[in-house]
Amino acid sequence: GVITYCRSKRLPVGVRSRVVNKKRTDLSKLIRAKVKRDVFDSLANSFPSDGFVPFFSGHTRFATSSKATFDGTHPQRWTPPTNRRFYNFGIVPDRTVAVDASTSTSFSPFSKSAPDKDFPRLVRTEIYVTHNGDFDFYEQNGKTCDLEVIQKWLPIATSAALPATVDSACIAGFIDLIRCQGCFSLSARYAVCLGLPTSKITEDPVAANLPSVNQYDKVASLFEKELDDMLSGGETLETISSDEHKRQVLDDEELGGDGLRLFAKVAVDAFFDNDLLNSTKIFLGAASGSFGLCITSSLDAQRQLCLAARGQTLSIALYPKKGIICFGSEQAAVKVGMNAELPGGAPDVLGKTHLDIDNDDLRLDLDDLGGEIILLDWGKRRFKNPAVSPPNRGVVKHSLMNGRVDAYLLQESKVHNASGLLYHRMTRLTRNQFIKPLPEKTADPVLKDIQDIPLICREIQEDWRNMNKSKMSFNRLTAWNLARCIRKKMDSYVEGSAQSRSTDILLTGCEVSLWLAEQFACDLQKSFPKLNVTSVSSNKLLGLFGQEMSIPVVGYPMSNKTTKLDNAIVIIVSHSGGTFSPLAVSNLLNTNNNVFVVTSEWDSQIGKQLRAAHNEDDHMMLLFNSRVFTTDVGLRPAEPCSVSVAATQQLLTCIFQHIAIVILSNQRYRHTSGAIITEHDLRILERCNQDNLHALEEIVGLDYFGNKITKDQASAEQELRHAGRVWADHILENARAYVITFVYIMATVISGYPIASAIAKGAGLVNSTAWYFVRLIDALIYFYLPQINVLIIRVIQRRAIRHRMVGRTVVIADIPWVAQAAEAFLSKIFAVSYSIAGLNVLSGNPADHFVHRHTHRVVRGTLIVCGRPDGRLSALTSLEASCCLSVNQASSIQSIGSTAESITIGHNPYKLPLSARGIFLDRHRPLFLCEKMLDQIDAESRRKRIRLDLSMGGQSTSRRKRQTAIVALEDHSEHKSNVLNDVLATSGVPTLVSKDINELWPSMKKSPSVTFDHAIQTIPEANVLSARKSVERQALQDKKVKASPVTPTKQARPTLNAAAEKRRSSTALLGAYTNLQKNAERCLDCSGHIPTQNLIESAIAERKWNDGLREIFERLDVNDDGALSRDEFVAGFHKLKPDLTKEQLMRIFDECDVDDNGSLSLAEFVHMMKLPRMDIAYMCEPSIRDETGVIQVRASEESFFGERVMQGAEQSQFAQNPALTGASKSQDFAQELYECRIASMQRFVAMAVMFHEMGRTVEGFFRKISCGLLSYRYDRTHSIMRIATTASPVSGADVRERMRVLQMLKKIHHSVHVISIAYIRYRKEKEKRHLSELEEIAQMRRSTTNDTDDTVSSEDSSH
Repeated sequence: GVITYCRSKRLPVGVRSRVVNKKRTDLSKLIRAKVKRDVFDSLANSFPSDGFVPFFSGHTRFATSSKATFDGTHPQRWTPPTNRRFYNFGIVPDRTVAVDASTSTSFSPFSKSAPDKDFPRLVRTEIYVTHNGDFDFYEQNGKTCDLEVIQKWLPIATSAALPATVDSACIAGFIDLIRCQGCFSLSARYAVCLGLPTSKITEDPVAANLPSVNQYDKVASLFEKELDDMLSGGETLETISSDEHKRQVLDDEELGGDGLRLFAKVAVDAFFDNDLLNSTKIFLGAASGSFGLCITSSLDAQRQLCLAARGQTLSIALYPKKGIICFGSEQAAVKVGMNAELPGGAPDVLGKTHLDIDNDDLRLDLDDLGGEIILLDWGKRRFKNPAVSPPNRGVVKHSLMNGRVDAYLLQESKVHNASGLLYHRMTRLTRNQFIKPLPEKTADPVLKDIQDIPLICREIQEDWRNMNKSKMSFNRLTAWNLARCIRKKMDSYVEGSAQSRSTDILLTGCEVSLWLAEQFACDLQKSFPKLNVTSVSSNKLLGLFGQEMSIPVVGYPMSNKTTKLDNAIVIIVSHSGGTFSPLAVSNLLNTNNNVFVVTSEWDSQIGKQLRAAHNEDDHMMLLFNSRVFTTDVGLRPAEPCSVSVAATQQLLTCIFQHIAIVILSNQRYRHTSGAIITEHDLRILERCNQDNLHALEEIVGLDYFGNKITKDQASAEQELRHAGRVWADHILENARAYVITFVYIMATVISGYPIASAIAKGAGLVNSTAWYFVRLIDALIYFYLPQINVLIIRVIQRRAIRHRMVGRTVVIADIPWVAQAAEAFLSKIFAVSYSIAGLNVLSGNPADHFVHRHTHRVVRGTLIVCGRPDGRLSALTSLEASCCLSVNQASSIQSIGSTAESITIGHNPYKLPLSARGIFLDRHRPLFLCEKMLDQIDAESRRKRIRLDLSMGGQSTSRRKRQTAIVALEDHSEHKSNVLNDVLATSGVPTLVSKDINELWPSMKKSPSVTFDHAIQTIPEANVLSARKSVERQALQDKKVKASPVTPTKQARPTLNAAAEKRRSSTALLGAYTNLQKNAERCLDCSGHIPTQNLIESAIAERKWNDGLREIFERLDVNDDGALSRDEFVAGFHKLKPDLTKEQLMRIFDECDVDDNGSLSLAEFVHMMKLPRMDIAYMCEPSIRDETGVIQVRASEESFFGERVMQGAEQSQFAQNPALTGASKSQDFAQELYECRIASMQRFVAMAVMFHEMGRTVEGFFRKISCGLLSYRYDRTHSIMRIATTASPVSGADVRERMRVLQMLKKIHHSVHVISIAYIRYRKEKEKRHLSELEEIAQMRRSTTNDTDDTVSSEDSSH
């Protein structure tokens, strides 16, 4: 609803327009149309042109305490419009101002200097309140009253019925009681109900014992008589109001006891003081809850309104050139005036505005944490009396809108350090590169979000790598601050001062953001096992630490005693930056200055709170106080989350790499954190991260510059959208059958000829008995017509016939964050769809509980989409096998020959036998070593088959030539290849198929570097023999044509076409990798470790593993002290491995010096020698900083991961080479990170594309079939809750007080810690002094004994 005030009989009259939104209607359009009818199209209401400033105060309610009904809609009003006797405290203007705000003025009829201008007159009064938040309690004289008691007491106190059961109506009731300036009747009511020490709130009318309205009026007449006498004597309301002694004249005139005098004083003070600002202040002083308030009154509508924020955000945007002020609970909402075309001027463009700061568009964010009230007054030119009452005259007045508006701000508590100048608190909306404009309107916001994913991910990567030198990267600055916190945390562990059982890094958020944070926390915890990384919902944190009476976290191992968050590094993941619980948590935990946020833009509510909290003890944070990581996605109006999820995952990947590289850059940090991840893993991850952009392009159909790509390039998108349309047909079959049924019934009933009867009549049937049978057939057709139509539709569309003819259920199976995010996306897409095309959405983890939770629900026609990990990677093979087993088990449940319809999405190009469809995503990354090894083994097996075929060649080729060809097969030189060509051309080797050679040979001819052995790997095994023969024959023909060779161009990042490689199931892959492992284990020595012959062959050639290592250690230990110093290690190994430089050897030494004592013990030396050769090689890499000195993860430049290890290895010995197997095993963690950070993101985006096509197709059907009447927006839900700014399910009313408690507890804990350390030092010093004293005493006794012995000896000698 919206409230505005129009001029009626020269006084403001409230016009309230309210609507109740339906499931598929657009609320903004409904309310705009209602306001247009009630205000602009109404002849009774108008906005005068005498300087009257109209305002519109609106609120969209998300029901929490009652149903979303009409009476509960805002703005709320408790007392209906009532005529009461008021004195003129700014009700009627003293003069009117021209529209152009010039100096010319004209006096109104009420501005005449008549003696009765200040006397009371009947004035229509009504008060409206819009409230965002929850009103929980009201404290009256030390007693806390809940909402239920208040709702029963307010009708007694106000003599007005309860207008609605919502809590906001009670706020309007309290403001009705408190706002009584200028009316003695209302002042007396306020004194009795709320102002006296005997006032109480009770639901019992007898116990309340409140006067009636007539009694209040009688009391008011006494006050009015005395005040009129004072005014007749030459006083004015202002002189009496501002003079305490003159007020006492009214008090003293009342005779009676102390109680009556106190009543008179309270009533008189309320009469002069309780204006709009003071009334709001009094209410918030006693109320508990969260409040975002806009309070207006018809008495003040010509000059001011009051806004307040406590526990709920509230922002005010000022547009001086356009003459408008926007306020709202979301920062993005008030930016609506930036590009609005108004009569006041042209739209402002970001970054291009006036040089004068007075004309800048500015935004003021109220202090919702400490609580703040602002009064906006624009009546100083039309009213002579002050804007605020005497109690608030000391409040600083701030001039806004080039002097046209005055602002009075009251802060309930000062939590943050704020500047005295209001301008320093404001955010400039124009000429500010960090402020993003509102997005342009688009027909399909969901499609727009999906298509922007590659572009946004590219911008995040380029910003993180600081590629745009003309623009400062705030993400890098925030990363620098995060690195400082990480180093500080790690130093505390190295020094031993860290607290035990404390949380090191805490991830928190809500819904999708929380699921992404949980995956991030899992990856970080696995990488550094000794760190305590925790992810928890913001609602749990708020309920546990932000409530006066904490909410127990049932089913979660977290409590006040088990969790220590004193020095935790907190990363809040909230893409909107305004969700209630993460915002409250940012305030709650922002006492340690280690809180960071991952959000959509720099200008967000959480970002504002973090920027406002300075650490005075940390001067660097004062200079670079950036704790906001931003995806720069900006506001996205679509409720189904796609680009926000992908962008957050992308940014979290960058943050993960940064945290990892900071820890890995210091060997003490590595050992303290128990680092599992290596720099080589990070290089692999960064390479996959950069190549991920190309994969996203093929999935969404646009490149990362926003340009459309060809259908051939976007094959994955085409296949995904086709699958989405097929599933949309499943969902729409009942609707289509309904339409066909309707048409059939209408046609047959109107014509009178059902189909069987029409056929019988056309055939000339005259037998009356047979007609009964014909009518029976027609009746059965009518009865089964919907099912018949469904079957016909399925046959025409070539879909499964035996599926159930009911509403469909989609089950999403993938790793937790993908499954949950995709479930949320699809359920929101179909949130407002019609019931006949409704959808039930479930999700589960196929490697965990998918079978247990959902297989008993599988029926014919259940739709299952499963994301498969890339089982071609050895670390993920067993995981893919588990997923495939779950899908097969679900798909094997059959009834009447039909089962669920399952689709798998993944990178391994193998279709499951029981799945209906397999959608395969291109690899778009280099091969891992395990994949390369399998390819080489496959090529070797094919080579053996060719050798066997050659040895069994035809009679036309001599044995000698065949032997020569076999030798040439193993040699890659050009001469030997020519020999092989000649032999193959004349041999009688049978040809199987040769069609694949037509595509293979041109690539070999174009690039001579592509040898036959490389090319043959891309041919299926069954076609190898014919491929060899056809290729060589084509080569002989091309020899006749002499052409200059083409210089091969180096491919920066070659990839293998997934369609051409050998396809294996997850089970086959599992068997292949198991065989590789077993073959390698047979080659291990007796110690079970990888031999070191590849590293130092001459040193351990004739000895066993441990003896050889000990001999080398002793040989290098020149001074025989049992440890290798840095010089001994570098000098000795430089002789053994001259290809390693001294700098590289020093890096290896520093990496392996675990205890950081400057020497290597035998155990550390043995550990170093057991490291895979790949790890040793990557220890020699250069610095992690780029050319500008910024810490960066360098992407791997290998053509395949592990290329260095493969160099020099015999291809025929891949399966038996333990060094390669060990190197492949060392990539397991990198493969797992690739799955969690990159591959899973591609699958989520693929599901989003498929689900979007489903939703668009379903909505398009209803739009087309109804000519637009049944269309709906699938980019929104009926809750319209894009951002959950309302407290749910945990209130934030106690956050401010709990912050103070936590700050005090932190100081106490710190003090206890300091005292404990000091006491321990004191005890040590005391014990040391005590021991010293004992030693001195013992020394003295020994000296005394010696002296005595000497005396005795001298006496003996004398004797």
